[in-house]
Amino acid sequence: MGVNRVSNVSVIRPRTFIKCLIAVTAAFFMLTADLAAQYEDSIVQLPVFELTDTSVQRRMPVSIINSGLLEQIKEADLGEILRKQTNVSGIRRGGYAIDPVVRGFRYSQISIFLDEGIHVEGGCPNRMDPVLAHIEPEQVHSLEIVKGPYLLQYGPAPSASIHIKTRPDQSAFNRGFHAASQSGYDAGRDGFKQHISLLHSAEKAFLSLGGGIKEYNNYTDGNGKEWNSSFSKRDISADAGFKTGESGFLILSYRGSYGKDILFPALPMDETKGNTNIFSGYFERYNPANPGKRLTLSAYHSRVYHVMDNSFRPQYTQIVPPYNGIMQATAIANALSSGGRLSVSYPSGNLNMLHGVDTRITMKDGTRNMRMIMTMDGQEYTSEKNINLWRDALIINTGFFTSTTWKKGKTEASLGVRVDLNHAESGDTLVVEKEGNIWYKSTPVNQVLFSISGNFTYRTSRNTTIGLGLARSQRTGDMQERFIKFLATGYDRYDYLGNPQLKPETNHQADLMLTYRPGKAELLFNVFISKINNYIAGTLVPPNVARPLSQGAPGVKQFQNINDAYFTGFEATFSWIPFKNSNVGISAAYTYAFFTETERIILKNNQLAGTEVIKNDPVPEIPALDATMIFSYKFRKPMLKPQLTVRAVAAQNRVSLSYYEEKSPGYVITDLALNYYPHKSVTLATGISNLFNTAYYDHLNRRLLGSNEKLYEPGRSFYINLKINI
Repeated sequence: MGVNRVSNVSVIRPRTFIKCLIAVTAAFFMLTADLAAQYEDSIVQLPVFELTDTSVQRRMPVSIINSGLLEQIKEADLGEILRKQTNVSGIRRGGYAIDPVVRGFRYSQISIFLDEGIHVEGGCPNRMDPVLAHIEPEQVHSLEIVKGPYLLQYGPAPSASIHIKTRPDQSAFNRGFHAASQSGYDAGRDGFKQHISLLHSAEKAFLSLGGGIKEYNNYTDGNGKEWNSSFSKRDISADAGFKTGESGFLILSYRGSYGKDILFPALPMDETKGNTNIFSGYFERYNPANPGKRLTLSAYHSRVYHVMDNSFRPQYTQIVPPYNGIMQATAIANALSSGGRLSVSYPSGNLNMLHGVDTRITMKDGTRNMRMIMTMDGQEYTSEKNINLWRDALIINTGFFTSTTWKKGKTEASLGVRVDLNHAESGDTLVVEKEGNIWYKSTPVNQVLFSISGNFTYRTSRNTTIGLGLARSQRTGDMQERFIKFLATGYDRYDYLGNPQLKPETNHQADLMLTYRPGKAELLFNVFISKINNYIAGTLVPPNVARPLSQGAPGVKQFQNINDAYFTGFEATFSWIPFKNSNVGISAAYTYAFFTETERIILKNNQLAGTEVIKNDPVPEIPALDATMIFSYKFRKPMLKPQLTVRAVAAQNRVSLSYYEEKSPGYVITDLALNYYPHKSVTLATGISNLFNTAYYDHLNRRLLGSNEKLYEPGRSFYINLKINI
């Protein structure tokens, strides 16, 4: 049975809302039928795949998601939205907070940031709150996914970057009064969302306010099984802009996100409270006669307060084997991130130059409390244990970057260089030592990172462009990899121990890109290869050195630098307009990754029996071959745009032997969508996801806690979204 939650915050019940929404929709159909001809030119034709030909897209492998698409899809989670992009997958642990995976890279291998380099450090060691979970889709203007270590001007970019744009641009000064309402309902989860934004601008100032709520219940998979996956979210945002003369402006911003009772059936606890506050300021000064000449200065501070416990689990109130009493667990984490960025850009002949410096200070502290309540001979006994997750952990990263872009005729090239100074320390007093060997001891560490990227494109003909990207990028261990202590944070159920002495992970990557645009079609093809030196992964700690603290953990793994890892694969997209008002799109992607050499733990009866060396073992949790086909058609009278999407994912049979990874079956799912534009200020988006109610799970989905059963994806669901602009 699912966990029932009663919300006393939302006044409007979802079912009441959907009835009102249908009534409003019917009224719009009747009232706007005679306006169809008048407003038919206002229909926004969203292509199946982005067809814009920007210099960034020619030089780098990048996917762009604009606000128009974000408003029309049913997903309430940015991570789930990203999973629809080519060669982007995600790790599901519950009904919210999908953790993105790009080309098989994950976690700190992906640089995720807002606007001009605003970073958020999640609080949960089990990644209940990855970076994307702190930002709501309604707050986002666009998303850019750069596949590779090519975006070096916003911090270290190890293997991919996700750039989330939330701040209003300079056009906000000229928009007068604007209001927008975004409403949505997901029948499969009885899920309701509502977001309202207001903007008022004068000649030299503007003020923007926004806020929203989300109430989603458990979902049911294609087999009819209900999964405890409900969540409740609130968000608020504010931006104030001021012009500082004829050639400058200042924008002050705030983003707040507040989560409550977010359930994760694949994890030992659920998020009962998660508060995120992000404060930022951005100043820009430019030359009106030469807009390419500009100075930017930005600063930010983000704070995350994260509370998780097992109060929704049976063992919180009753005895559940193998425990001999009631087991209550609570963890609280505080994560702070502050930083700033200064950049100067200017043209110089055929060159566009950019120079700058940025800094990021990350602090983290957290504790876990475990309480056992037992009754013996009619007497109640309570025992408690407090464990530090992190203790005054600190990472300071300061980077210097420079880049230049050159364009002449059919040729365009760019070169970027970045140098980072990284300092890490922790107030932890834990020392793990055995026979003179120190396995864990927190001492301050200073490291220097060097990254360089180059991109070259050449237009061989009017319709064809080829591109080459080469890069070297480094990253240091993150808070978890350096300082976590005896917590089951991976999918393999081992307790993990950090390593303050980790060497930087180094990525050497090459991308070869082809763009071909014959008339009304577009073909994009990209092949890549990446070699990772000092790959950071967990390796077994001998049982006589450290034993696990988590119930059921077979042992302890420590983050170490292991031998080389190779990643290679491709992305291909084809978009075609076969006849007027139609659009056909096909995409496919695949990643092949392996370790040159790794160690496998031999287990017997869940106990260590020895080890063996395996060569060319697949890297674990790599997405399978994925292909998507989309067909859409735009009607003029009435103004409708139906869309059919078919996604096929192959079985993943290349699994890691050393990590005891299990194979996953393939699946095919079909979605139907219909967009209706009754008025230039109104958009109605409706559809059915997983049309045939297929029971399936993705290869990266985590297992249900305490079993080998994978967490299944939601079954068939009807959804409807309504946006009104004033």
